[in-house]
Amino acid sequence: QDEETQHSLECIQANQIFPRKQLIREDENLQVPFIELHGESTEYVGRAEDAIIALSNYRLHIKFKESVVNVPLQLIESVECRDIFQLHLTCKDCKVIRCQFSTFEQCQDWLKRLNNAIRPPSKIEDLFSFAYHAWCMEVYASEKEQHGDLCRPGEHVTSRFKNEVERMGFDMNNAWRISNINEKYKLCGSYPQEIIVPAWITDKELESVASFRSWKRIPAVVYRHQSNGAVISRCGQPEVSWWGWRNADDEHLVQSVAKACASDSRSNSNKLMNGNCSRDFSNGGDLSDVEFDSSISNASGAESLAIQPQKLLILDARSYAAAVANRAKGGGCECPEYYPNCEVVFMGMANIHSIRKSFQSLRLLCTQMPDPGNWLSALESTKWLQHLSVLLKSALLVVHAVDRDQRPVLVHCSDGWDRTPQIVALAKLLLDPYYRTTEGFQVLVETEWLDFGHKFADRCGHGENSDDLNERCPVFLQWLDCVHQLQRQFPCSFEFNEAFLVKLVQHTYSCLFGTFLCNNAKERGEKHTQERTCSVWSLLRAANKAFKNLLYSSQSESVLYPVCHVRNLMLWSAVYLPCSSPSTPADDTCAPYPVPGSSPEEQPLGRLPKTRSFDNLTTACDSSMPTTNRRSSDPSLNEKWQEHRRSLELSSLGPPGDDPFEGDGLGRQGRAPVGAELSVAAGVAEGQMENILQEATKDDVGLEEHLRGGLEAAGKGDEVGLDKEKRADNLCGEKAK
Repeated sequence: QDEETQHSLECIQANQIFPRKQLIREDENLQVPFIELHGESTEYVGRAEDAIIALSNYRLHIKFKESVVNVPLQLIESVECRDIFQLHLTCKDCKVIRCQFSTFEQCQDWLKRLNNAIRPPSKIEDLFSFAYHAWCMEVYASEKEQHGDLCRPGEHVTSRFKNEVERMGFDMNNAWRISNINEKYKLCGSYPQEIIVPAWITDKELESVASFRSWKRIPAVVYRHQSNGAVISRCGQPEVSWWGWRNADDEHLVQSVAKACASDSRSNSNKLMNGNCSRDFSNGGDLSDVEFDSSISNASGAESLAIQPQKLLILDARSYAAAVANRAKGGGCECPEYYPNCEVVFMGMANIHSIRKSFQSLRLLCTQMPDPGNWLSALESTKWLQHLSVLLKSALLVVHAVDRDQRPVLVHCSDGWDRTPQIVALAKLLLDPYYRTTEGFQVLVETEWLDFGHKFADRCGHGENSDDLNERCPVFLQWLDCVHQLQRQFPCSFEFNEAFLVKLVQHTYSCLFGTFLCNNAKERGEKHTQERTCSVWSLLRAANKAFKNLLYSSQSESVLYPVCHVRNLMLWSAVYLPCSSPSTPADDTCAPYPVPGSSPEEQPLGRLPKTRSFDNLTTACDSSMPTTNRRSSDPSLNEKWQEHRRSLELSSLGPPGDDPFEGDGLGRQGRAPVGAELSVAAGVAEGQMENILQEATKDDVGLEEHLRGGLEAAGKGDEVGLDKEKRADNLCGEKAK
């Protein structure tokens, strides 16, 4: 009887709170052109010029004669009428959609409908993820044991803090302790409830430090090197202001982090055996390229300093000028005179406004007809790859300090929720092979991005009344792009493939899942998103073979040292360029909650050859299902380039005849060849790309050598990231000339 009552309540919740809307057809003969998800209701079906267009409470679906557009509403950033008959839709992931109508009135009607549909929600329950979960619970109420937990993340995610403390080997007896000062988020609303601090630092001191740090984001330890005990900490900027305020407890806490590393029993024993080596970086100024290259070259001679704490590196993501300018707003940076045994390095990373402007320039470039003679220089002018390069360099500097110099590092930017998680999460990914597994990557995202309060709602624009466009920025997408760069350089080091990252990009914005809702863990707890929505990890789970990297080896490099220079980075064509996403099967049977009444036989087995859709947005199915893969590169690639590509793949990936990408969700047809990302664009006439490709492949010898180096045994990987040649900042411009 109790089960029947619960079932009735769930039915009431789904039907009453999320009722289906009445379908309006422009023509009675029109049918909904897609299979609806649980809780999804199609509101309008009409005709565009040579297309059928449908709008639901979740997606916009446009079915052309030879292609399909299938995009979540929350992924659309803006809709405008470029001429009297054409709608121009700009997406948050760089795609642009154009739809032509037969009449002006029809175009205006759809403009109004779409602008209403993509408006930020007035309340969070208006997002589709809540209706989807509620209807799923209703459908499967009688089969809870089988389906009830499928929308939840695994135990490795829910128990991540405890597991990570044990896995990383923190000495909780002498060096560190877990503070509950933020229980129920009473100290800082954007921090986790449990944080790691030096053992002798009291909660009273932490309260004092919170009054001195931006948004009360105090220095908290988030990673420990399991071999040498060096740690990574993160925080917000100190509130020095023009008055030059100091805080004795803050200075004591920062120094105590270094002392705790020295007192860690495992750290001490390791230092006694191996000695340690330390280098000072330029203090108080931005790190130049020459200084960066020299700082990561051969380490100095080892000295036995087992007892003396290592000099702590404070890595400020901003430029020195930006840090000083923040003093006018009450912020600032650490003064080295007040923080003994510490040094400060400024990385010069751009703020969210510059990144947003760069991304908009990239989007404009990727959706225009390319000029083969100037495309690379136009790409350089967007500065997108330059921003990726600076981010990679910042993370690599942390890696060298922690891994080679055995030095603790403290990372912050202004508020500590944008550039800080980018650097820290990337550094942890380079340092620790665990985070390069599917489960470990989930823990990394949950810890550094979600627990420590990256403002997904504001940055993605799907928060309650999040109309402020100045708050939007693809910060998380930029970080995923860096992860993609690492995948290219180290093809055997990641358990998940590119399709995994592409899906994660899509569902960061789609609001089908509740993982990336709200701005911090406190808000997600207040809105009960974990209980009322599905987790994206139920789709991107380790058991999903479509996201497996068949080249993955758990014996690959322990610590990764990537090449960071712009000339070694590639444009992420699968995300930014039309018709270039990795092909994944379009079957719904692997969704957390399959569509009722559907079967594998009824589902389309693959995507249309020219589709620009986002698949059936909940799923990418088991790779054993047959698929129709599509090419991610222009068909006009010349024969020499094809031969060059094969030689690269065969030399670095395996013996002839053994195709390692078959069945992993990418396939040879769905994977862009090495180097081709710089040149692939939609709408290019036959032969137009040959000049660009010939220029773009001139430097691929260095990348080929790097890929080969990535497959060598551990220990040789540190040589890969050392580029002693002079950096060619204007290389893209020189290519274009």
